Amino acid sequence: MNNKLVVSQSILWATALLVVALVDDTQYILFLLALLATAAVVNLNKNN
Repeated sequence: MNNKLVVSQSILWATALLVVALVDDTQYILFLLALLATAAVVNLNKNN
């Protein structure tokens, strides 16, 4: 895999985990986690 791709995936998933840890409201957690996961998958598909 490309190093830039690995770094960008790591940053996106780390951000998703931090958001889940920091946000208290369950509705926002699910929305933000879905948004960041979608961004990670789209980014992965775009680079392949």
